[in-house]
Amino acid sequence: MRYGPWLIATSLAFSACAAPSLASPQPSPAPTQAASASAKPAVTATPTRTATTVAPSLHYTLGAQATFATHADLARYGFLWGPSDGPFGAIPAAGGEFDFYGAAAASSSCKGTRITGNGAFTFTGTLDHFTGSSCTRLFGPSDGPAGWAFARDYAGGGEVVRFAGGGKRGWLMPFHSEIHWKNPTTPDGLCGGVPCFYGGLGLAVSTDDAKTFRIAGQIMQPSQPLSAFMGGGKNMVTNYGSLIVADAQGKHLDSPPADPGQAFMYVVFTDSWPGSPGVCSFNVCTGVERAPYLDVVAAALSGDPHQVARVFHKYHGSSPDPWTAPATSDTPDDSGTAGTYSPLWTDAGSSNTWVIYDRAFDVYLATYQRAGSIEVRASADLLHWTKPLGPSYAEPGRTLIYPSLIGDTEDPTIAAKAPRLYFQSFGAFPDWATQRFETVELTFSSGP
Repeated sequence: MRYGPWLIATSLAFSACAAPSLASPQPSPAPTQAASASAKPAVTATPTRTATTVAPSLHYTLGAQATFATHADLARYGFLWGPSDGPFGAIPAAGGEFDFYGAAAASSSCKGTRITGNGAFTFTGTLDHFTGSSCTRLFGPSDGPAGWAFARDYAGGGEVVRFAGGGKRGWLMPFHSEIHWKNPTTPDGLCGGVPCFYGGLGLAVSTDDAKTFRIAGQIMQPSQPLSAFMGGGKNMVTNYGSLIVADAQGKHLDSPPADPGQAFMYVVFTDSWPGSPGVCSFNVCTGVERAPYLDVVAAALSGDPHQVARVFHKYHGSSPDPWTAPATSDTPDDSGTAGTYSPLWTDAGSSNTWVIYDRAFDVYLATYQRAGSIEVRASADLLHWTKPLGPSYAEPGRTLIYPSLIGDTEDPTIAAKAPRLYFQSFGAFPDWATQRFETVELTFSSGP
C-alpha cells in the first residue's frame, strides 16, 4: 500500500493557528527578480494585464481510455506499488520508446536495487504501453543531504527538465518529500489510514544523461510549519512539483533557454494556509514559486543544500513585491517557517497539480484532482488561470489520482494540441492490486 499524499479528501485538516488574510493573484502583478546570489544584471519587469496575459478560449475533447500498464505488469519487474506513485516524466529513446521516471516502491524481487521501499525509479515504454523496467532506484529517503530531514521518510518524483549552465549540462527532477510520525490518538498510529506526514518538495540533479540523480536539497516547504502537524492527527499534503522555464512575465522559454540570464525557473506546487481566500481556506490549492535560471543551476550543482533552500521564492500576491516569500525556512530539521503562498485560483481545491506548455496555443495547461475527477485549466502567464475547461474526466466506481500530461511533440514537456493525460485508476482504493495505469488523449481547439 502506498504511504504518501494520496488521501487528500479524508486526511487533510488545518491547524488552528491564526493567519492573516491573503489576496488572490492581483489583476496587475509587478514581479521583480529577487536578489540573485550570482553576479549578473537583475531581471526586472512590470507587466500590465493585457490580452496576452489571458489564455485564449480553449476546449478539448476526450479520446478513448486505454490501459498503459496494469499492476500485474509492473509487479512482475519487482515493484511493490507504482510506478508511478505520482506524476511521471519522460525522455525520448530509440525506436519510438521513452525512458520514463516515476515514484514507486521496490519489493525484495526488484533486481535493480538491494534497497526495498520508496524512491524514484526508471521504466520504459511507448506512449501507449509500458514495456519493461530494470527496477533501477535513482534515489530515495536515505539519499538526502546529510543532516537534512525533509526527505527522511519519502522521496520520489518523475518530471525531468533539461538544463545547461555553469559549464555543465544535465537534468533536474523536482520530487515529493515527507517527514512521518506516529498519531498518538489512533491504535495503528496512522492518520486516516496512512502514516502521518508533512510534505514538501526537493530537487534532484543529474549530470550523466539521467542515468543517476543526486538530491541537491529542499525547494519548497509548506506555508504552515512542521510544528503545526508533528505529533498530531493531521497531514500536510503537497504535490510532486511541476517545473517550467519562462521569462519574468511568465512567457514560456525553451530549456535550456537561448539567454539564461533573462530566464527563470518556476515550480508549480500545492500548499494550504487557513487565511487563504475562498475554498482555499480549508482546501489544498495550487501556488507557484520562481528563481533566476542560473541561480537554480548554480545551487543544484553547488553541493550546498542551504544554497538550494534559499534560491526559490513563492508568489504572494498581496506583497508589494510578490516574489519575495521564502520557499523554505532553510532549516535542516524543518523547524522554521517558510513564506506564505497565494493560491492561483480560489474557486476550487486542487491536489497533485501538473503543468505543461502547449505551443499550438501558447498557453500552459494545468491538470489536477478535484472531487473524484480530473480537471484542466489554462493560463498565458502562470498566474492568471481560466475556469475549468471541461469536460472533467471521471470513471464511475473508480478512484483516479496523480494526473500527468505528456506532450505530443518531440519534447515530452511540450504539447501541441493533443497531449496525453496519464493517471492511476483504482477499483478499490488504495489497494494497488486493483490499480490500472491509464491514458486518455486530450484534443484541444480554440474558439467560442
